Amino acid sequence: MSRPDHQSPPVPLLARTSLAAALAVCACAAAASPVRAQAAQPRSSVAWHDDSPHRVRRVNTAPGVDLEVLDWGGTGEALIFLAGYGNTAHVWDGFAPRFTHGYHVIGITRRGFGASSKPADGYDSETLAEDIMAVMDEFHILRASFVAHSFGGSELNWLAAHAGRRMIKLVYLDAAYDFARIYANPQWMADPLPRPRDPAGNDVAAWTAWSERFTGPGYPESELRAVFRVDSAGRLGEARVVDEARQKLMSGVARASFRQIYTPVLAIYAVPRTVRERYPWYDEMTPAEQRAAQARFELERRILERQRARFRAEAHYEQIMPIEGARHYVFLSNEREVEVRIRRFLEDQSRQLRTPPRPNPRLSNWVTW
Repeated sequence: MSRPDHQSPPVPLLARTSLAAALAVCACAAAASPVRAQAAQPRSSVAWHDDSPHRVRRVNTAPGVDLEVLDWGGTGEALIFLAGYGNTAHVWDGFAPRFTHGYHVIGITRRGFGASSKPADGYDSETLAEDIMAVMDEFHILRASFVAHSFGGSELNWLAAHAGRRMIKLVYLDAAYDFARIYANPQWMADPLPRPRDPAGNDVAAWTAWSERFTGPGYPESELRAVFRVDSAGRLGEARVVDEARQKLMSGVARASFRQIYTPVLAIYAVPRTVRERYPWYDEMTPAEQRAAQARFELERRILERQRARFRAEAHYEQIMPIEGARHYVFLSNEREVEVRIRRFLEDQSRQLRTPPRPNPRLSNWVTW
């Protein structure tokens, strides 16, 4: 991920590092060892079309920084989707449109990824949050509800603590964690992350199927095409990502201030009960790989259980919903259950925050329209 585009590694290695990191729980994939690129037979060139019903807009959020924003339309209060680390807004292509009946739905690709600008800096939590508020200002959105997955929760943490008057309700999808504290744990960072065997070829279809095994059913092909450059034969090229993205995001994430979150919150957690639920390809591993997977599973369970307990104890107006057996991409593995639970939460009028905190005068872009 940290190589310049003109020094891109072979595609399977690129996919093992960039894609697996993008799909990893809490954005913590370990580096992969090099493997030889495998030849793929070119397919007939067929124009591909993203059939998710969105308009693609570009929004300037800072000098020289434009973000890709997907607008699925709809009427009502704004509902903004934030992707996890390494993902783009296209990861929501199959899920976000479900909410256009009752909400104006948009998704934001953070700087450094996909079609958004890739400046050298600005990957700290405050700047990423200010990018989000600049998008809100461009869309004339005074207040919005949010749905965030994985690392997107770090941006929600900052927004809720420092710009609460712009928040209506917050939904964390396996995202209500203190990422700075997780990244500071040397065990978490050192232990390898198990992943399925690479596919035989480097074409989009093969890697989309691989991604579904890693995350859950329905991983959008549009997301893979947004994360990587793809040629006319459907073969993956280099990742569309800023240099050293993983390091920049991890070093810039702010410590979570859960006690400052007064916005009503729904925190949905994926809670795999066994190593096979966490890694469905477990039976295909070697004995050594299985031992490593079991160790990683136990480590994640210990750390994330403590994180969930802390969020439950410190956040105000919270609802906690663990889903046993779910995958980290819980909106894929348990799509219908998550959709229903989010809709109930958003429509529950008793969960409205009636006395939001005073605005933070440090925020220059509180409302600019």
